[in-house]
Amino acid sequence: MWVSELELHHFRNHSHTTLALPAGVSVFVGSNGQGKTNLIEAIGYLAYQSSHRVAQDRTLVQEGQDTAVVRARVNHADRHAEVAAEISLRGANRAKLAGNTVSMGELSGWVKAVLFTPEDLSLIRGEPAGRRRYLDSTMTVLRPATAAILGDYERVVKQRNALLKTHRGRPTPELESTLRGWDDAFVDLAGAYTTARVQLLRQLSPAVTAAYATVAPGNDVSLGLESTAMTDEGLLAEDLEGHYRSELDRQRRAEWERGMTLVGPHRDDLALVLNGLPSRTHSSQGEAWSLALGLRMAQAVLYREESTSGDPIMILDDVFAELDRSRRATLEALVADYEQVLVTAAVWEDVPQAFSGQVFDVANGEVAPRGQ
Repeated sequence: MWVSELELHHFRNHSHTTLALPAGVSVFVGSNGQGKTNLIEAIGYLAYQSSHRVAQDRTLVQEGQDTAVVRARVNHADRHAEVAAEISLRGANRAKLAGNTVSMGELSGWVKAVLFTPEDLSLIRGEPAGRRRYLDSTMTVLRPATAAILGDYERVVKQRNALLKTHRGRPTPELESTLRGWDDAFVDLAGAYTTARVQLLRQLSPAVTAAYATVAPGNDVSLGLESTAMTDEGLLAEDLEGHYRSELDRQRRAEWERGMTLVGPHRDDLALVLNGLPSRTHSSQGEAWSLALGLRMAQAVLYREESTSGDPIMILDDVFAELDRSRRATLEALVADYEQVLVTAAVWEDVPQAFSGQVFDVANGEVAPRGQ
């Protein structure tokens, strides 16, 4: 898979940018703040329907504008697909496939991309939210149908939270009854969500182990799900609906007092254990980077194995400046045979010599092929 055409309108600092991209390597060079990362962020948005840099879509819309548009032509062999997203400040975001309007969730799986970014270090040392996002984005690309489960679950939690927060600390019998109505939907969706995550981890764990062994030979890494739904033996509870209903009952008073849902997959974490110790607190800078690279390469391997549309697009956003020589060489070798590799760098000297394909210069939201 590769993107042959990319078009941005009022996306970040790109007022109107249209690019023709080849298969193979393309390199975007520009100082910080000029717009090179915005280009690959746009492709990532089509792949995951969210930004890897910010939580709120509204920051993607250029100042003074109401909407931003990202369009791409995605190719595999002799087939292609036109994919687009419109990000709106005031209404719901919209998506298009082959010119037909679809829901944003229906974009899942049409663009497969793996992003290596400086923010990846937070996968290892940061808060649980980043690791949950890694799991869920991987899951929805591999199994697009799970996007509906995640979306429905988030809506139910939002409704529960609104009810709990609005009437914080002063529930009535009527409010309790309304909350229990939301509980019925919650336990069903929480069970399906947790089951999907555990199934993903069974597939993801050996891929991460193999990738990490390539990046950092001689070390041991394991993955697990930190969740109340997991038993002490690391197994998934047999009766998930019963488990979550029991947890809701146990936390009932605390939820009313704090005004939020205190139970469920949105509070779980991906456990990363390196040489028998939690990587978040016991990994060096080099070990953390190696594990982050392992997590991303595992995504790429699984996407490649599961896809009928070819390789995922490999995006390396200013990461070579963060890596030592050995890890640079390893990453370079790992991505070398993928159909399309997009690289950004602040200076040309940060780019490995092997990545000497099409070069674009980026300045003030304008992109020009080098030499033109």
